[in-house]
Amino acid sequence: MSHGTNVPDTLNQKISNNTISRMVAAHVLDRLTAVDPKDGSIKPWLAESWEISPDGKVYTFKLRKDVKFHDGTPFNAQAVKYNFDYIVKPDTKRAFAWQAVGAEKYDKTEVVDDSTVKVTFKSSNPSFLVMLSDGGMGIDSPTAMEKAGADYGVKTLVGSGPFKFKEWVKDQRVVLTRNDDYKWPSPIAKNKGVAYLDELVYREVPDAATRLAALEANEIQLVTMTEPQVAQIKGNKDLQVLTTPKAGTSRMYLMNTAKGPTADLKVRQAMNYAIDKKALLQLPAWSNIGNPGLAPLPANMVPGGDLSKLKEVDYAYDPEKAKALLEEAGWKVGADGIREKNGEKLVLDMVTTSTTTSQVEPVDQMLRKVGAKLNIRTGDFNFWIGTTQKGDFNITLMSDSGYNGPALVNQFFRTGQAYNWYGYSNKDVDDMLDKAMNATNQKDVWDNIMKAQTQVVKDAVGVMGWEQLYVYGASAKVKDVWFNEVGFPYFFDTWVAK
Repeated sequence: MSHGTNVPDTLNQKISNNTISRMVAAHVLDRLTAVDPKDGSIKPWLAESWEISPDGKVYTFKLRKDVKFHDGTPFNAQAVKYNFDYIVKPDTKRAFAWQAVGAEKYDKTEVVDDSTVKVTFKSSNPSFLVMLSDGGMGIDSPTAMEKAGADYGVKTLVGSGPFKFKEWVKDQRVVLTRNDDYKWPSPIAKNKGVAYLDELVYREVPDAATRLAALEANEIQLVTMTEPQVAQIKGNKDLQVLTTPKAGTSRMYLMNTAKGPTADLKVRQAMNYAIDKKALLQLPAWSNIGNPGLAPLPANMVPGGDLSKLKEVDYAYDPEKAKALLEEAGWKVGADGIREKNGEKLVLDMVTTSTTTSQVEPVDQMLRKVGAKLNIRTGDFNFWIGTTQKGDFNITLMSDSGYNGPALVNQFFRTGQAYNWYGYSNKDVDDMLDKAMNATNQKDVWDNIMKAQTQVVKDAVGVMGWEQLYVYGASAKVKDVWFNEVGFPYFFDTWVAK
């Protein structure tokens, strides 16, 4: 298997910020809960059951009593407390796990008895059960962590999962071997015994073309692919293409609401009407993989996949409406076909990375049909993030990953939040998001999140480009690859035909 770069830093999930590293470690470290990717429901795993206080601040978990770590030590309430305490220690690097355990909301973990643990927060934390299911919240053996010290996650990794850590050779491979004593699989898995694979090897192959060549030569049996590569293996009976929804936001062409032409709502609405999202997906850069975007969160990220209310406020492709709005906003067609206002051309500064220009240039062609154009400025990731964080753009292509949908919407669209680099501020949206982030139950969370998303779309903060699918190429002999809720393969059910 190759994701490209599998582990850039460490397999210690208490201090790693890398998504793919979490997906590798997830085979070694079981979690307290599991999310069913089919419907987003939360299932018990190492935690058999739980109770939540009416104010949403206290979670009390009943734990399984039959689980052992790979080093033979028992999984119990003391182990859970050790893991959570380790994450919040002052000298532990603040990484994904710190956010997942509640960050500043986290108060303490108490052992009630050997199989009961109580976690308390300073304010309600409605996303906690979802976050516990992520690979970054896997439960490590306290004994192994203490013994290895700084080498933990580098020379050893010890959990209770279906695979055991064998080795990590940086920039080359991670090797995991089957845990023959495994008896407590996720309730979502079809397999109820030990894993079928003897060994799981993650190879470092950063270049997409090299990965595909290795797949075609049967040197690697499953690889991540880019959308345009799909055509290269079509018709090859020895290979198969697998797709799964990406967890996170839609891919959005976000517009700066505080600078230049895009500060005008009518201009932003016109840009939405001018872009044919369905037509984009037919082009080689997309290869018909993905779905037209409706909202900041794609369908796989909302309860029941229901975005029907967002369809009511979606901007259907209508270039004539786009032209009319631009006329109303005072932008008149110039001699060269590009609109002008007060001596200024309707040219939008598009800042993007050099790897995404193929998903930006077609947008420029569509905008030219209504009298606008893009000034495309490209560079590496550091150029992109440095420029956009300063607000030095009119439009940029952006998204983020993760399964905590409410937190993502909050980070992108609440005034002054982490990813709101484009000056968007709406008091009603802020109020909705505050209510969602402090709700004591999931219904109130999602009622407010859906209202906030609806207003964001009405405000035309961006063009909700497309709902992305992850694309994998695999040997036709690889069977039952199961993709988790964040769109990465989990190989407990997987087997290889002869």
